[in-house]
Order: sequence, then structure tokens, then C-alpha cells
Amino acid sequence: MTEFLDEAATLRSAREMLVSSDEATLVVAFWGAGAIKSLGLQKPWKSLRIVCNLDSGACNPYEVEELMSLKNAEVRTDWRLHGKVYLTPETLIMGSSNASSNGLVVEGAAISGWAEANIRSGDPELIKQLSDWCNTRFSQAVGIDPEKLDLARVAWNSRKSFAPVKGGLTSNLVDLVRRQPDHPAFDKLKVVQWARLTSAHAAKIFDEAVQADGSLKGTDIYEGWGANMEVGDWLIDFDVSKRIPEFTAYWRVVHWDEENDVTFVHKADSIDLPTLGKVSVAEGDLPRLAEAMARSRVTERGPKEKIAGISDVVQAMENAARPFNGKAFDRAMFAIYDQAAALGYKPTEFRSMVERLGGVGAARQLLGKRSVSEGFTRLWELKRLDLTVEALVLKSQWRHLFTSEELKRARTRLEDMKYLFPK
Repeated sequence: MTEFLDEAATLRSAREMLVSSDEATLVVAFWGAGAIKSLGLQKPWKSLRIVCNLDSGACNPYEVEELMSLKNAEVRTDWRLHGKVYLTPETLIMGSSNASSNGLVVEGAAISGWAEANIRSGDPELIKQLSDWCNTRFSQAVGIDPEKLDLARVAWNSRKSFAPVKGGLTSNLVDLVRRQPDHPAFDKLKVVQWARLTSAHAAKIFDEAVQADGSLKGTDIYEGWGANMEVGDWLIDFDVSKRIPEFTAYWRVVHWDEENDVTFVHKADSIDLPTLGKVSVAEGDLPRLAEAMARSRVTERGPKEKIAGISDVVQAMENAARPFNGKAFDRAMFAIYDQAAALGYKPTEFRSMVERLGGVGAARQLLGKRSVSEGFTRLWELKRLDLTVEALVLKSQWRHLFTSEELKRARTRLEDMKYLFPK
């Protein structure tokens, strides 16, 4: 029998197939965080053969290293591989789904929920043909040594910043950050406020540097910001020397004279981000962005000199737009208990935590733990991850209550379990 599997059915079917067999060959190009757990691979194996495409930069080397540690597993890499075949002696699954937290090449929120197409079959002739193909791929693949893993880590860590942001393309920077504040591309974007002019000494250093290095012609400088401004950072700059903050421009950090603490920057009309293109802050958002600095987690470098990450500033904007309503979030947390109880699972300790700490306090305590809670695991077993605290805090009406780090941790936990985020 041959059947079609969509993205929701594929993981369930693959896990069932692999759990019921002690032999498998997985010729799957791209592996992402949580694949081992999602597929149920942490078990005794008579033989587990895996071929991935570690050379592509789209295969998570940390997950591959975990695969290599499984007992009786042999993991190889083939730089040409793009196929996806899951094979046991009795069953096969093949199609578009990679073995990742979201079944796709690039991990991240933007591509969770994409449509997948696969087939599952127990046809002996088709299994024989795929077995021959897998044997060829395995024999032509090469082993993975520590050096190759190290190189793959470099490629992987670079690639993560090139993932798209969920929700489609736009040049509106605040909108992009609002959608996914934990995106790696935003780590290098900072909002700066200053009122102090640079010193005569800094001006002298600037003149000497420009004469010595032609690439610094056309630059301007900041003084006294230390390592808070790093080469490659984009700065959204406000002059706050007057009563009303004035946006000056976008600046790209190109050089830092550490000895004299002088930072050289190039002026730009917009911010150019990989895969996201040229983005900028909408004119109407500029005063709100400057105002939000007073409520953001900032680093102070002087009486009025402040610098903060764009994600934290946008979050402060959201907080101002949506006043804190603790009782409403408390009700949402208690609703988790009520809905779980209706399924036969009563998380009484969770309810007590909410009563004791309040909804936000309880959520932050759970998100701050190094591993998922017992309740998270139980809800995963019940196929109701939508009832987890992690899913709740990521809803648009509650995101502004939590830090970008807390949101990132919640999203990662759900992605690891292949949770399909609502569109």
C-alpha cells in the first residue's frame, strides 16, 4: 500500500516506522535541531545508517554530532545529496521532508508550517529499488571527522543569520523586528543616543587615520563607546542634545581604534541586511523609537549617551502601545490548566505556581529553566503543544510582556518538537 503524507502526517508516520524497527537507512540531506528526539532515534539499534549533506552548510552539525554518538549508528556525508529517503526493511518514506525541527533546509520561525509532500509505501519492489539507491549513496559517502565538524559549525553559524523572517518581505524594519525579535540578523542592529561632542583629541586621531587609510575617507566618528559598537554593527542614531531627539542617519561601523576608543562609521540611507534587503525605520516610528529608549534595557556611556539592541527597543515600543494587563494574562495561564484538565491531565503544580507568582512570573520561571517542564513533555505526548506556556507567550497579544531571549527560548523549544505555528 502506498499513501500520501502531508507535513503533519510525515513526522508521526516516520516516528512510528522507526520505533518499530531495529534497522534503518536514512539518506536525508539536511538535519536540524530536535530531529533525533522527534524521530525517536534514541533507542537500541541493530544497524542505523545515515547519509547527510554536512558540506552544504544547511545541515546542523550539532545534531549530526549527536547522531554520531548513537550506538550502532554510522553517519556519513555526501556533498551531492539533496534527496530525502527514510527506509526500513518493511517500509519507506520519501519526498520533500528533511529531518529537522521544521522539515526544511533553514531552521527558524519563518519556515515553520510550510507545506510538505511525501509518500509512504510498503511495496517490496519499490523498497528494493530504494534500498539499492541508498546502498550506492552510502558507499559513495565519506566519514565525518572532527575537522569536518568544525568547518561545518562555522558554515552553519554563518548561515543562521541568512534565514528569512516570517511573514513575507517588507522594508519596514520595526515591522520585521516586531514579527521575529529573536532573528539573528537583528543582533547587529543598535539604537544610539548621544549629546556629547567628540573631543579635539578624537578629531586629531580621525584626521591621522583618514590620511593613513584611504578606505576611511567619508567616515565619521564616535568617541568613548568601547566594545558596545562592534565592526559590522548598524547604528540607528539620534542626537538628543536638544529637547526633541533628532534622527541623524543610519551608520555602519567599519573600524574601531581600541587604543583611543574612536569608532569609525559610514553613513547610509538605509540598512542592508542579508536576505532581508534594504530596510529602514518608517518616519512615523522614529520618534517612538527614540522615546522607547527610556524604557529599554540600555548601556549608558554618559549622561545622555545610551545604546541598546533594536529588539529590546521595539519591545519597549510594544509595551507602551499595549499597557500591561496582568489579570488578562493570568486568565490565559489558568485557561491552560482548564483545557489540559479537560484532556485528563491536571497540572496542579502549574496552577499553584500561577497563583503564587502571577501569570507573567510563572511563565518567566518556566522559560528560565534549562530544560522543558514536565508539563511541556506531557502536552507533547498528548499532541497539544498549543497548550504550553511556550506557545502562549509567542501569541501576538502577549509577546510584548517578555524579553527577546525568553521568546527565543520558547520558539526554539517548540521548533525542536516540530510544532506547526499558526499562520
